[in-house]
Amino acid sequence: MPPFSAETRAANLARMAEIVVDVLVIGGGITGVGVALDAASRGLSVALVEKADFASGTSGRSSRLIHGGVRYLEHGEIGLVRECLRERRALLRLAPHLVRPVPMYLLAHSSRAKARYGAGLTGYDLLAIGRNVGVHHSVTGQQVRDAVPGFGGDRGGYRYLECQTDDARLTIEVARTAHAWGALLANHAEVEGLLGNGRVAGAVVADTLTGERLEVRARVTVNAAGVWADRVGSFAVDGVRRLRPSKGVHLVFAPGAVQTKAAFVVPSAAGDGRSVFLVPWEDRVYAGTTDTPYAGDLDNPPVESADRDYILAAVAQYFPTVTARDVVASWAGLRPLLATPAGFGGSSPRTSAAAAREAGATEDLSRRHAIFDDPPGLLTITGGKLTTYRAMAEDLVNRIAVLIGSVGRCRTRRIPLGLHGSVTAARALAGAAAAGLGLPPAAGERLVQRFGDDWRAAIRMIGAEPSLGEPAVPGLPVLKVELALARSREMAVTDEDVFVRRTRLTTRDASVRLPAPG
Repeated sequence: MPPFSAETRAANLARMAEIVVDVLVIGGGITGVGVALDAASRGLSVALVEKADFASGTSGRSSRLIHGGVRYLEHGEIGLVRECLRERRALLRLAPHLVRPVPMYLLAHSSRAKARYGAGLTGYDLLAIGRNVGVHHSVTGQQVRDAVPGFGGDRGGYRYLECQTDDARLTIEVARTAHAWGALLANHAEVEGLLGNGRVAGAVVADTLTGERLEVRARVTVNAAGVWADRVGSFAVDGVRRLRPSKGVHLVFAPGAVQTKAAFVVPSAAGDGRSVFLVPWEDRVYAGTTDTPYAGDLDNPPVESADRDYILAAVAQYFPTVTARDVVASWAGLRPLLATPAGFGGSSPRTSAAAAREAGATEDLSRRHAIFDDPPGLLTITGGKLTTYRAMAEDLVNRIAVLIGSVGRCRTRRIPLGLHGSVTAARALAGAAAAGLGLPPAAGERLVQRFGDDWRAAIRMIGAEPSLGEPAVPGLPVLKVELALARSREMAVTDEDVFVRRTRLTTRDASVRLPAPG
């Protein structure tokens, strides 16, 4: 893969200022980089700018699940469930090192609940025929305790399968793949205004690292800014209000605090009908999420005491020894949920979803995506989910094809995301190579899981400089080579890029501190 570093970023910004691109994408979350890859792989010239870092917003603060959307059946969103199931299967094929099946245990608190869950999961399996990762089956309380050693209850329920990923790493892998197809991408490049008079023709972009400003001209501009989409849209249309952000909080527990070998779904303790997921993550477990309307700072949503109490109360129902002292890190993300048509500001959405319920809580709003085409030259895409980003991108680039003429068909169903060939074979080779350097085989397998084909580059770097095979932080599995790869091959420019998103050190343990400036 071509270099993707700070030097690449600078060269990309310079090139953007020199040419007129077919497509300018604003936003470096999973949707934005997905659009960049789809458009570039169809032969379009593409530029993408992100005001902070790739996956610094919602795409790096999710529940880290690629799921089929079983809970959307309750709202009758059968089309959305089908789409989620199709895209989950595609991602298992395209990025098998990053997207892996995880067993989920769903507790039934009564015989009535068990019957309802069973009916829902049966329908789920029927919708998933031909693209499932495993069918559900009933489990007893003892079987739950076997899978979840720390379980403090006696209820049975169901076991089914979903998939887990590292959302930020998936985003950076899609970005790197878009780069390999010729897209010009730059993080830390903020849009300060839109170009054009009546028709959007690009954007004014500020390099937030140097203060330099440039104009990026484009035939079509895509607003994929997630929860910031209204802010970007306001550069062209006053008073745009298409979104109702919802906050989702997750807590990370210290090793051993929550003893489980499988993901676990428990009802909240608030009696609100919601559930909380507990998901193993290497030697830790994280739990979430909340779903509450949010109107505060979009850049830094807080984890408040009410958020922590809500999740801890759900966990403590079945793990009574767990307390706030066991929480070692947390994160809060914002969902860019679509508001009601009354809030669309006169633009025309392209979505087949029923209108979101105006007076309902954010959990009732549809998770479908929508595309808006007002004003001319600007396409805004918002809503949607991590799982369905590829389908969202395909939908949007199909719209671009209509606007600018003949464009090739979508190819992203067949483009690998960072790993070519068998993940099992790669892990075996990497494990042997790591052992040859005096490292545990598991270290090599981890490099495959994190970097795909770049495990070879990591092994070469450790071979040349053995200290890179040491832990970056004592007691954590991240190796120093991962910090080096983040800067040389993943366009990590700041320490926060490296520690928060590329390696996840700060969300493993909040006591990990970023290096002091200078």
